[in-house]
Parts: sequence; structure tokens; C-alpha cells
Amino acid sequence: MKQTSTAFAILMAFSGSAFAALDLVQPSNNNTDNLVWVGHLSPDTDTVSSAILAAHIYGGAATVAEEINPESTFVLNYCNAEMPKVVSDYSGYQVGLVDFNQRTQLAPSISSDSIVAIIDHHAIGGSPVNTPQLVSIDIRPWGSAATILAANAESLNVELPKSVACAGLGAILSDTVVFESSTTTEYDHQYAEKLAKIAGVEDIKDFGQQMLVAKSDLSHLSAETILTMDYKNFEFGGQKVGIGVAETLTADQLIERKPELLKAMKEYKEEQGLDQLFFSITDTANKRANLLWTSESEKQILESAFNTKIAGNMLSLDGVTSRKRQISPSIQNAIEK
Repeated sequence: MKQTSTAFAILMAFSGSAFAALDLVQPSNNNTDNLVWVGHLSPDTDTVSSAILAAHIYGGAATVAEEINPESTFVLNYCNAEMPKVVSDYSGYQVGLVDFNQRTQLAPSISSDSIVAIIDHHAIGGSPVNTPQLVSIDIRPWGSAATILAANAESLNVELPKSVACAGLGAILSDTVVFESSTTTEYDHQYAEKLAKIAGVEDIKDFGQQMLVAKSDLSHLSAETILTMDYKNFEFGGQKVGIGVAETLTADQLIERKPELLKAMKEYKEEQGLDQLFFSITDTANKRANLLWTSESEKQILESAFNTKIAGNMLSLDGVTSRKRQISPSIQNAIEK
């Protein structure tokens, strides 16, 4: 069933700021001078591709705040899509945010009064971005921000080039782990099919499998790079909490590097001034999260979060694959209760 963005968006205008909120329903009204789109720090494929989609639909430029990961590189190459520009300083830009709404995941150079839109699929919890004025917001409980943007393109009758549609398809497959994640919705299936048709991708599952293989090749990366490659900061109960994830078909290879990863976690936790730090080696082949921690307090949080007693130095959780839907909310509840 076709959905219009107006059914879900909170669309507001404001005055008294250097920039006006973007109109996500009638984008022809927008001033796109110095407009850029960017996702969270440690950009994943949904962040990268959603910036590309948003720039095509609403105008402006697609950017990332940091270098992209191997999976995203594979997707852009596969799709023949242009790599978003890496921007270190967002001063002077009007900024649209995609794929996140947390202040802890925002590039430090983005000022709150420069934010003109947020398009996301995550819960508004922890420490959401605060703006001194009203902005345009489109948040839906779907599996991928790219799915929302694909729906918006359809409702606005915006034609997507093959490369952009392909990148959007890659984002949906990445965030839903090829439709195996508990976050997957009917809309993700629906718009993946539509994007695949535009992109000329005949076998969606094969494309997704190739992405999983690309994501799983971590042997050449340092432990710190693996820890921070798919990493998010949160604020739970006044505590600074970091949660990193490595989704891989070859989990055993990473588990063998556990001493190296734990050392990197201890160093990173101290460097960043974190109160708690967790890392999941997520086995996508067997749908299992293998959680690591470095302190007794973190162990106790995990025991409370998942209602278990931990005997060893790694917690394996069958059926747990999603940081967004399963890991992060459970840890948040344990800290805040």
C-alpha cells in the first residue's frame, strides 16, 4: 500500500534563525543553498545511502562526517554511485540529518541552529538532538531510513537514477540484515522490490549475500577500527554509553581476536571518557550476538539487561541481532531502572 510522507512527518516552519525548516512535502519551496545531508558518526550503509537519496529528492549535497566502511564501499562500487564528500567542518551549512536523532552521534561541528530536517527510523530516546527552533521531522518505525526516503520519492513523483535506487536498496538490505533482522517491516520488503526494479537488480538476496561477505572481511583491520566501524554513543541515565557492533558471517575469526578486542575496548573507553562500553560480535549466519565488556559494572548491566547469570567473559545470545531493537533498549532499561 502506498504511503505518503504526510502521514508520518511532523512538518513545521520557524523564523528567527539563519535557516528555515525544509518542507518535506513540497520541496520546490525550499532554499537549498549550502544544504547538506549527513548521518551519524561511524557511518554505515544506511547513513551513506540515505544522504545520497535525500540529496537527490530534496536538493543539496550528500556528505559523511567520517570515512565509510568496507560494506558501504562495496555497495557504492556495485551500484556505480558517487561517494558522498567527507566533511570535517559543517560550519555555515544548513544541515539535514538522516538515520539518527541522537546528540551523541552528531558531528561536533554541526550547530543545533543549523539543523533544518531529520529523517530517521530510530526511537527518540537517550539524548535526542535539541534545536532552538522547530524543524521538519519524519520518523517512522521502519527497518531503514532509506525505506522512508524511497517512500517519499514515490509520493513526490521523484524519479531515482539506477545508481541512487541501487544504493538505497543496499541500505535496506544492510540495516535489515537481508530481511532477517527483527526490525524488518513490510515496507522494507515493498520498497526493496521497487528499488531493485529501478536499479536492475534481479536477485536481491544475492546482492545482500555479497554485501554480507564484504562486511565480514575484517582480517586486515585493527581491533580499534573493528570496534568503532559500526559504533554509536548513547546517554542512558546520565551515563555515557558506547555500543559497537561487528556483523559478520565469520564470527569465530573475531572471537579468536577477543584479547585484542578487549584491550582496544579498555583503551577506547578511557580515551573517550565513557562510563560503559559494550561490543557485539554479531554472527549473522547463526543469528547470535556475542557481547564483550571490560568491567564488572558492565557485566552486571548485561546480566540485568538479559536476565541471565554470566559465567565466562563473553555473553552469547541466540536470536539477538539488532542493536536498535534488542541490544541498546535492553542496556538502556538496565541502566535506567
